[in-house]
Amino acid sequence: MSFGVNQEEIDCDNVMECLYDLSALDKKILAVLSEEEELTSSEIAEKLDKDQSTAYRSLEKLFDCGLVYKEKKTIRNGGYYFHYSLRPLDKIKEEALSCVERWYEEMKDSIKYMDISNL
Repeated sequence: MSFGVNQEEIDCDNVMECLYDLSALDKKILAVLSEEEELTSSEIAEKLDKDQSTAYRSLEKLFDCGLVYKEKKTIRNGGYYFHYSLRPLDKIKEEALSCVERWYEEMKDSIKYMDISNL
């Protein structure tokens, strides 16, 4: 039986990609944030040689997924910017496990009521 990925191929990269629909850029940004305490979108864009708007869109997706924190910083003469930081790994793992458990229960329920004639 095959589900598109061999069990030998299942690793952190596959799991994160599947659970959060991460792009290659999203994963690179997480790697950068794992090495730094906090960064702005422009600092991340510079480190990855990407446009700031591209980095910003990816950071907002990661924030929406609950993988990064976003803290608003006010500029003294007006305006603001955001610092991004990686959420603690134990929190990410806890939420990922919860997500997998919910998915597993939903799959079990779907199989109980499976009707091949409606496929």
